[in-house]
Amino acid sequence: MTCRLCYSQNLVDYYRGPIRSGCVGSGEINGFAVKKCCDCNFVFLDPVPEGLDLFYESDEYRSRFDYAFDPEAIHNKYAHEQTARLYRIGVEHIRGRSLLDLGASAGVFIDVVRGYASRTVAVEPFTMYHEYLRSQGHDVFSYPQDAIESGVKVDIVTCFDVIEHIENPRDFISSAFKLLKPGGVFFLSMPNLDDLLLTIAPNKFKPFFFQVAHLNYFSSGVISLLVEGSGFKINSVDYIHKYGLDNLIRWVSESSTAPAAISGLFDRTFLDHYKAEVERLGIASHLFIVATKDKDISPTSS
Repeated sequence: MTCRLCYSQNLVDYYRGPIRSGCVGSGEINGFAVKKCCDCNFVFLDPVPEGLDLFYESDEYRSRFDYAFDPEAIHNKYAHEQTARLYRIGVEHIRGRSLLDLGASAGVFIDVVRGYASRTVAVEPFTMYHEYLRSQGHDVFSYPQDAIESGVKVDIVTCFDVIEHIENPRDFISSAFKLLKPGGVFFLSMPNLDDLLLTIAPNKFKPFFFQVAHLNYFSSGVISLLVEGSGFKINSVDYIHKYGLDNLIRWVSESSTAPAAISGLFDRTFLDHYKAEVERLGIASHLFIVATKDKDISPTSS
């Protein structure tokens, strides 16, 4: 066995135990280990589940992780997450520019920006969503390589909660680089390996955090090296915390009634400060990377 990033064989167990088998409440599964490379610090699931491409192309993945997975249900479930993403990107940076979303799902983000962008492109392996995506005015491809071979070049590439699912993340980032015009911007977000719950409630949280669908686990340092190694210049490493204080209390408390007990105890200002401080300290649930493709890239290397 070798590291999927640097191919080193200098690996150790990072976690060995039950991991989540599907969506919240789906139960646990054994037979996997989470490995860490001692040379590049990359953390990854071992072994890689078989038949991943077919898994993501079928409805099995959606039924295991979303239960209801028609476009309306997906929008209802994930629409609230788009506000923080759009805020960090800025409408002014999207207006009049072409945008491609890697792992677009049912269009939960790309639908939000279609009125601002000059062109929107969805890359999504689950073909059930293709008809819907096209009906919303997006160009649609199943895989990044399909878009590359069609000559697609855009000003912005976005990728949210996708790279953790990808068996070869280096090739995936390289695809994003190829899809961007010189001077284009890449916005990338994924779960944070430095999530505060992995520190303060590791025994309870690890069997939930590590899951069969997530092959890769990134710290800010590892993802920055990966992105830079693909030719990008890192503009910023930021954080998004998706969950409130009640979620923290639920994980650390032995009482199932604790979250209800604090309901109404803290006002919106306090809860906003809690999220902001978790993000400032780099222990939020998600990383948010902004990177740029150099304007001086020669045609042969792009």
